[in-house]
Amino acid sequence: MKITPLQASYNHYGRTSIAQKQERKESNSEVKTKELGTNLLADYSYNRLMVKSAPTFKNNLEKSALVLLKQIPLSERLADSFSFMKPGDLLITGKELKFSQKAMLECLNKVKNVIKRAFFIEEDDFKGNLAFFKKSYEEVEIINTNPERMFITTDGQTYYMDPHDSFYVIPGDKLKYKESELEIRKEPKVNLSIHRPFYVKAFNFEQDSQSVIERQNKKVLNGLYTERKAPQKVMFKDVAGQDEAVKILKENILYPLRKPNAYANIDLSHGFILTGPPGTGKTYAANALKNEANINSRYLNGLEMESKWVGESEGNWRKLFQEAIDNQPYMLFIDEFDAVARARGGTDQYGDKVVNQILTLMTDIDENKYDVFVLAATNHFDALDPAIKRSGRFGVHIPFKLPDLKGTGKIFDIHAKDKPLSEDFDKTSIIERMHELKCSGADIKRLINDAYLQGYKRAGIIEKLDNNTITDADLNNFKITTEDFNAALDTFVNSNCSKRKPIGFKKN
Repeated sequence: MKITPLQASYNHYGRTSIAQKQERKESNSEVKTKELGTNLLADYSYNRLMVKSAPTFKNNLEKSALVLLKQIPLSERLADSFSFMKPGDLLITGKELKFSQKAMLECLNKVKNVIKRAFFIEEDDFKGNLAFFKKSYEEVEIINTNPERMFITTDGQTYYMDPHDSFYVIPGDKLKYKESELEIRKEPKVNLSIHRPFYVKAFNFEQDSQSVIERQNKKVLNGLYTERKAPQKVMFKDVAGQDEAVKILKENILYPLRKPNAYANIDLSHGFILTGPPGTGKTYAANALKNEANINSRYLNGLEMESKWVGESEGNWRKLFQEAIDNQPYMLFIDEFDAVARARGGTDQYGDKVVNQILTLMTDIDENKYDVFVLAATNHFDALDPAIKRSGRFGVHIPFKLPDLKGTGKIFDIHAKDKPLSEDFDKTSIIERMHELKCSGADIKRLINDAYLQGYKRAGIIEKLDNNTITDADLNNFKITTEDFNAALDTFVNSNCSKRKPIGFKKN
């Protein structure tokens, strides 16, 4: 039988002439690197390894290489990986990347630093997932991402790690999960550097993490001299009057993200249409979902993707969905969806191509079961293309209605919280009037602020602001009254009533 060089290199972990030549080549590279004063980890093999998205096996030779490399003990591959990891690097192992990723997501509270680079080693023999985070050049932290207890033996003492616990490991420590055991080693018995592209997948987020660090540092510095109150995140408890819509979002998106194991045998929907009158809370609910799930997301108006150049609009949609796939779990929220997903067959052949592109992208997400959820909002559900609305694309339709009397009260309480209402404020009559006028959630929020300003006018605070004679006592003693709300409601009614024009020409 013909033995390939790759097979020969792992015969009892012996060195072949090819490996020796490569070692000499790497040694020369290290000398040059020292002379240049650059990072010693930046060798040629490693640079080829660092790619933005996971490398794929393109031919049978690479697949065969992976099979052979799996015969090398996991402890050897880990030892080699520890040698090139830097502070801020995360290394996970498991049978499949998707499941190891989800297991790690449930333990993110243990990672107190920004993840700059991530690596994945596919492993079939170890009956569980492993996650290692490089804290410093000398400290490696292991996180138990498994659903059951893990044991670690160090200096002759055995300790246990419950799920989501973390522990520092050093060379010589032994890990045990169920019947699988693993020893932590300082370095591998053989040089595996030339084979890294075969046995480890790499993801480089150093540039992204640097921008995150800069934004956070800027936020901290700005906070040194500002007293402005930080905005509170919108959560599902803040979405009042839309209980059924919130329930659907929880059952179809939030719970699967939180507990993927519970939904392992369920084919999830990935496309959702939020439909209903303006101001009923579609965007508000999507924002709450993003915060509840704590996932990457992007909000855009459908028209933002349009271009005057032929074919460029479709390309924009492809880039958008690829960004979502690369950063999953991910939520896309597309407002004014009817602007880009109208029924095909009209005179706009370019618009038809955009619809076709969106259909293709949604089918790809559904078939590959990506953790990407696309929420599209529209006030004109009937105008959408029938293929867009079917299952497998945007098959879940969530209606948002104007709030009933009880919902109106809940929305009022949310937005009127911390507002200085007078002691004799007639809340019941104001809420009933808002409901009679069919006020949406956005209307109610606006009316509360309008009433605030009406009160400022009544109390003379606006005049004092003009004259710069305002005092803290004026603000501390201010209260919003029932009359202020009625004045705001009267203005609201008048602004929403258009004057009917007479029929004919030159009518006054």
